[in-house]
Amino acid sequence: MKFALVRALPTFLAALMVPCFSHAATNSQNPDLSVNALFLYKNSNRGYDPNTENRNGLTVQEAEMQFASDVDPYWRFVGTFSMSQTADEGQLAQTPSRYSPKWVFEPEEVYAESLDFNVFTLKVGKFKAAMGKHNQLHTHAFPFIDAPLQNTTLLGDEGLNDVGASLAVLFPLPWFSELSVQGFSGQSADDSYFQSADTSGYVGLMHLKNLWDLSDQLTAEFGLSAATGENSLASSTNLYGADLTFKWRQSLERAFIWATEYLHRDLGAERASGIASWVQFQPSRRWWIEARGEYLDSGAGQRKQSALVAFDASEFSEVRVQYDHLNDSQAKDEHRALLQFNYTIGAHPAHAY
Repeated sequence: MKFALVRALPTFLAALMVPCFSHAATNSQNPDLSVNALFLYKNSNRGYDPNTENRNGLTVQEAEMQFASDVDPYWRFVGTFSMSQTADEGQLAQTPSRYSPKWVFEPEEVYAESLDFNVFTLKVGKFKAAMGKHNQLHTHAFPFIDAPLQNTTLLGDEGLNDVGASLAVLFPLPWFSELSVQGFSGQSADDSYFQSADTSGYVGLMHLKNLWDLSDQLTAEFGLSAATGENSLASSTNLYGADLTFKWRQSLERAFIWATEYLHRDLGAERASGIASWVQFQPSRRWWIEARGEYLDSGAGQRKQSALVAFDASEFSEVRVQYDHLNDSQAKDEHRALLQFNYTIGAHPAHAY
């Protein structure tokens, strides 16, 4: 018996080493690399004010570089870095007539995500929170050139994006049903509605996503979101959201999407909420026609209507023209025209459905 165990030991050790070698073999020395650039021209009847950072003219809206690769059979790593032009508030206050934007380079998402678990997915790092549907999108994947009013006002210009961990569980149901439980540090510079004075504080979030195939061409998606965490006022900030999306696709040349998203925020005694609804119609392979209506209640009611026409030359380049009409209780409504050029090179992964 003793000699049999000795003879079996090399075989047992070899079996243990095989997964290690297979893991190392999958760690590519050349990760997928992609670069996306958004160039934006704006012309607004409010863009002539020398005291505003949102001036008329041509800017680099955002340049994004992404690295992605499987670490081994169990993990995938993604690093996304963005560069954009923004106003130097100090210089703008001192000499508004000599305004010049500064360049900002920062990590947008840096995280590891599990691959080999059938029922659940674990994510750790810095990433966009599952607070609704739009908050999870990168700028170049927005349905419109800009984000809805409710997202920029209630979640901040960069949305809810923080360091944390996420666990997504897929329920054994006849349709796609996934529950995500996420926890964040609550110390992100962009998330000013949290920013607890207690560094041990955190933000907790839950998101439920359901997707049904209504037919071979039509799907319906419904999501519910909720987040809570301490803020700088020594009270709690609570976020609630709901989203509903219908997608119909007849072929590569014809599709229709209708989406609606609602967000609500309690910040201490302050209450604010907003809703945005939009339609996207693809009449031919390269063209899209879109319209959006929004309402934001954050003290003074704001209403905004947008219309957009997009020409997709290919999956790597797109030109979009958008018109906005904003009524926000100021002396004059804003009328704004936007022209965006969207280019991508490299192995860019497919966007979430």
